[in-house]
Formats: sequence, C-alpha cells, structure tokens
Amino acid sequence: MPFGTPAARAEPFRVPLRDGVRLYTQVYLPPSPARVPAVLIRTPYDTTHPDTLLPDIAGRLTEAGMAVVTQDVRGKIRSEGVPVPFAAETSDAWDTLEWITRQRWSDGTVGCWGNSYYGWTAWAAAACGHPAVRALVARLTTTDIGGELAHRNGVFRLGPMVEWLTSTWAGRANLVPRLDRSVRPLARLLDHLPTGPGELPSAAWALTPPADGRWRRMAFGGRAPGHGRVPTLHWTGWYDLFSAGQLRDWRRARDTARAPQYLIATATDHQDDVLTAHGRSPDHLTDPLAREAMLGRTLGPVIDFFRHHLGGGDQLMPPPVRWQGAGTGLRAAASWPPPEAEVLRLHLTGARAAATAGPEGGALSPRPGTRPARALWDHDPADLVPATDGDWWRPLLALPDERTVERRPDVLTFTATAARRPLQLAGPARLVLPVTSTAVVSHLVVKLCDVAPDGTSRRILEAPYRMDTGGPSWHRAPVHLGDTGYRLETGHRLRVQVASSCFPFYLPHTAGPDHPWRVRHAVGSTQRLLTGGPDGACLELTVLPGTHTRPS
Repeated sequence: MPFGTPAARAEPFRVPLRDGVRLYTQVYLPPSPARVPAVLIRTPYDTTHPDTLLPDIAGRLTEAGMAVVTQDVRGKIRSEGVPVPFAAETSDAWDTLEWITRQRWSDGTVGCWGNSYYGWTAWAAAACGHPAVRALVARLTTTDIGGELAHRNGVFRLGPMVEWLTSTWAGRANLVPRLDRSVRPLARLLDHLPTGPGELPSAAWALTPPADGRWRRMAFGGRAPGHGRVPTLHWTGWYDLFSAGQLRDWRRARDTARAPQYLIATATDHQDDVLTAHGRSPDHLTDPLAREAMLGRTLGPVIDFFRHHLGGGDQLMPPPVRWQGAGTGLRAAASWPPPEAEVLRLHLTGARAAATAGPEGGALSPRPGTRPARALWDHDPADLVPATDGDWWRPLLALPDERTVERRPDVLTFTATAARRPLQLAGPARLVLPVTSTAVVSHLVVKLCDVAPDGTSRRILEAPYRMDTGGPSWHRAPVHLGDTGYRLETGHRLRVQVASSCFPFYLPHTAGPDHPWRVRHAVGSTQRLLTGGPDGACLELTVLPGTHTRPS
C-alpha cells in the first residue's frame, strides 16, 4: 500500500527515543497561541494515509482547542527501527510524552486516543505511568493480547490474526492482505514473518495458550495495564471482534477505578460501519456524506470527554454507560447491563434429525420439553464450515444471509416462534451446551441469529468454544456469546446455530494427536448434543422487562 501524503497544516518532526531510534511525528496546532493540552495518537497504519482519517480527526480536535500529535510507531512507514507488535510501545510512549511536554505549545497535559491497535498504544501510554497522561479514550481494542485479541474463548482467530500480522508487521510498508486457505500446514502462513526482538514471535502465536505468561510479558513491558488509573472512555461496537475483551477491560477498570470510567457501546463493527435494517452500511471510506456522519457520531463524545478531563471545558459529567441498538440514538444507563434487565431462558428442543434438516431445524422454546433427544453431527476437516463474513473487520458493509451454512448437515439449527412484540436484548448472552466428542480437543462455533419474515437469517452474536474433555462423558459447555443491545422486531425469530468450525476465521481442530497449526492431514470427529428435558441445552439472554412474554 503506498504511503499517504503529509497534511500541509501539520508540522513534521523526528522524535528521538532512548535507544537513538527516531519516530516520524506530526503536530497539528489549534489557532490559539496559548499553551494547550495535547491528544496523542500512535499507529502502525500510516498517520498520513487517507483511510486512517487522521487528518480529518486532527482537524476536529484542533477546532476544539487541542493540539494533536500523530506518530508512526517504531519500524512503520516513516519511522526508524524494527517493526514488532506490542514489544516497545510502552517505553516509546514514555519518550514521546517527555518530548510533548517540553514543547512550547504544551500545557503539560495529554489525552491518549486510538482505535484497534492504536487504541492499544493509547493503553500503553497510560500504562507507562507518565504524569502528563490525564485521560484515555480506548476504542475497539483490548488489553488482553493472548486471551481476547489472538484468541476467543481459547480458540485462535486464524484469519484475522494471520491477515493482520502479514499485512502490518512483515515490514515497514503495509501490504494488501491475502490469505491462501489451501496452505498446509497452516503454520506456513507465517513462515516469512521476521522474528525480530520481543517475548513471543508472531509465528508462535497459534501455539501459545492464552494463559501463557509470555503474552503478559509482551504487553506493556510486563507492567499492569493501569485499569482505572486515569479517566477513561471505553468504546466498543456490538459487531467488533474485540467487544468481549473491551467490555472486560471496562468492568475491570470500573471495579478498581481511582478515576471515572465510562462506557459507550454502539451498533457498529471494527471500522465504525453501522447496523442497518437491510444489513448494508454505507461505506464511509468512499461516501463523503457517510464519512461526515461517522466522524460526527464518533468524535462528538470524545471531544466532550477530553474537554472535561483535560481542562478548559465546563461540560456536564456524562452518564456512566451509553448504549445503542440498531437505528436508535444512545441510551443512558447507570450500569451495564441496565439495572432493570432480566434473564430470559430458551431451550433447544426437537427430534434428533430435525436439528440438521435445514435452516428451520429444531425448536427454541421457553419450555424444555419432557423428552430428551440427541442431535449428532460430523466435523470433516476436508469440508469445513465456511465463514460467512466477506470482511471480518467490516461485516456490517454486507451482513451475510446465514442460510448459506444453515443448510449444511454439519450445522445444527434451532428456531423460535415469531416475536409478538419487539424484544430488546440488553446485556450478555450465553449458551449451555451438553456435548460429547470423539476428539480429545474439539471446537464449537455458535451463532445467535435474527430470522426475518422472508426467511433471511442474519447474525447477532457469534463465539467459538474450546472443549478439552473428549470421550463418551457429557461436558456442559458454557459458551459466552458476548453482549449486545440488539432489538428483535415483531414478527422476527431467534435462531441458534451450532457447528464445529468456521474457516478460516478460526483455527479448525483435529481429532489426531498433532496441533492443528502444524498438522498436514487433520482427522475428523463426531459430536453429540443433548436437547430437551431438564439437562438439555439452553440459551440465556439478558433482556429489558416488558419486551418479552414470560413462560407460565
């Protein structure tokens, strides 16, 4: 990808670090000649590239009276050094903060802002402990690299991680991502990456369990992330890959906070595309009107937050939680889930053959039924269930119809009756699945979908689950799907999908003794799911009262 063109209104600098490396940095100043607070943004994605929108973002922040400092991280684009994710960001942030506070225009206070990886670098700047950091905005990111970024519920995010590592960290320039799904073993996908310094080479990520201590040592130089240390605005999207990790960061910061913590959760994906009734978001990278709308809704709360916590503003304190459903404005709440929310339990029922007979499948009922049944499906490594998203970073550009996979015999489905009134989901969703597998280690991939009156099935939530207890005994798998503020309209139906793969989004499992990252020829397995009766599978939803009919 070609480098962008530096903005004429930004002044370029080479900021020296303690080891002699110099980082390319641009400074945007407001019209006021007075000393002002700064907003620091550090990214590997090219501070000058039009797709980052950083010149537009800097323009709005400077209009609000703040200086903006954008920086290419070590080894990327115009900065010197070796490109390695995470390893040096904490110390590099400290040195950059020292440089900022020595500038003639600086009032000595800094707010850190970022999305995705540069949301993580904003966390790194807060974690370094520099006294200049007075506020943090972390969007669409997570501090838990091993547990929530590289993995989800113990399953490696194959496609997103391979695509990100090879397109962003293979060298100074960013590359157009390409993923060869036919390569075996899959480890060959990262063979060409440079090893570089650092605690954990990128090529070993898939082999490293989320609880391995090397993930923590790689992040923040072994320091704690500093949850709750400074006022923080945590911003997630219901369709963002890292939403579960972002919410975990917010909860941890809220519970240990020495400073105010705020949460905004919107009906958006990793690139701020929006959920629409027809499943297609306008593209803000190509549509100027959509770009202006996106910048307005994402920067307005940020500017208010920085004005309040960096001084110079008299904004009222916002509510602790603001959340959004599809097509609605932000709602205020004292906590998340909202205090009035309650749990709705639905049971997966149906005859053995019904669950694999097609999209309608078995039933999703308020009552468990009296007759247990066992649904059976095979996991075939030569015919994996395909991921339906065309772009896992931007699924809301064209949210796919899930019937393309719901027709497969290795995908179980369970569908509820049509809603008689709108059902407002507002909190976490969880499936409890009693299962067995002939594989020692097996995976479940579960989706919760909205089925429209015309039969179109679109995803609401999705999550994998790693099961380590293969054999004939039943294992009750608690699959945490994540949180949502989704609204199911009248006449629509809920549907649950259960499968064993979602390729290439997740690393598929193999029933053989070898790790699936290294295996050339994977071995299949057979799974059973217990439905109906008091011990059968069930779905637990968090909903607002008055939006559903309680079972008698």
